[in-house]
Amino acid sequence: MNRQIWFNKAGEPIDAGTANDLLGDRDYARVALARVTSSSDPGIDYRISTVWLGLNHSFLGDGPPILFETMVFGGGEDQDQTCWRWTTEAAAVAGHAEVVATIAATVPDDQVRALDGWPVNLTKEQQ
Repeated sequence: MNRQIWFNKAGEPIDAGTANDLLGDRDYARVALARVTSSSDPGIDYRISTVWLGLNHSFLGDGPPILFETMVFGGGEDQDQTCWRWTTEAAAVAGHAEVVATIAATVPDDQVRALDGWPVNLTKEQQ
């Protein structure tokens, strides 16, 4: 069985060479990157990263390709490396904002900011 496994951000099939080129393009692969810290507790430091995976992570083969992932780094064992996966870039952007807002709500005097110029993607209500 020959199954399509590589897709661009729009969900269109691509070949492995194109996927490799796009995965090497930081501006293409990164969707959003944020950091949540606390000014009163320097031990609180979360990084939330959302990226395009390129490789379909819907390994059961049913449904649309799963092409995006949001992952939390830091925050102790209960949060570190928690991840969510998404089928579209729009869902990934919305999911990223929701994860950032959820984590920020648990942090005293939270400071939420984008890293390296990537958008935090929070609505005014979430900020």
